[in-house]
Amino acid sequence: MKIYLSLQSYNQRLYKLINSYKLQHNSNSAISLIVNDDTLALYDREHPIQKAIIIDFTSKIHHYRYLNKNKKKEMLSKAIGIKQSYFPFVVDATAGLGNDAFLLAFLGCRVCMIERHPVIAALLQDGLYRGCQDKNIGHWLKKRLYLIFHDSCNVLKNFKPDVIYLDPMYPINTKTALPKKNMQIFRKLIKHDNNFEKLLIISRRVAKNRVVVKRPHYAKCFLENQINFTISGKTHRFDIYNPV
Repeated sequence: MKIYLSLQSYNQRLYKLINSYKLQHNSNSAISLIVNDDTLALYDREHPIQKAIIIDFTSKIHHYRYLNKNKKKEMLSKAIGIKQSYFPFVVDATAGLGNDAFLLAFLGCRVCMIERHPVIAALLQDGLYRGCQDKNIGHWLKKRLYLIFHDSCNVLKNFKPDVIYLDPMYPINTKTALPKKNMQIFRKLIKHDNNFEKLLIISRRVAKNRVVVKRPHYAKCFLENQINFTISGKTHRFDIYNPV
């Protein structure tokens, strides 16, 4: 994978991380991966006023999400099937920036994130490393959340999770403004995923209890006539499929 590499400071750990994902420099790439002190950051060179994307599980946003009671957390917990004494083993097969995987780990689930894109996987690995060193969350994060760099379609057969969680790239909604900066950069990196229905079919064969698919309200359902039930919020929903 070739990307614009901006090495603004020397950090042996991050240099090894970049090499382990076989990331190479391309001066013409619109996306830049920045090594800055002890952090990897993703930056859109075509939109210089936008802030870089950093995965920081110790940030104020994550702190708010896991300490405060809110409907998003309640919806996700219900969709996954978490009960008072039941915390399923979850495979997040489309990890992305790891936000929901982190929240599930906080709620008590053991979560395996699978990410196939090397740049995003490198960001996740960096965020995990720093999160596990944190004195406030490190003690439970290192026990509950981990990452595998691979194509989920090829490795899911090696798992037997209680739940598989899928959050595919949201389709473009022509009736709204531009998507958030994270989504804009993701579209440049990943383009369109044409294999999601295949991943959903494989997931239903592998999961023991359920497959959960996160979708925006405006998006069509995958395998609509096979959905077991749906949990809806203001902006998105969770479609729940039974195993087959």
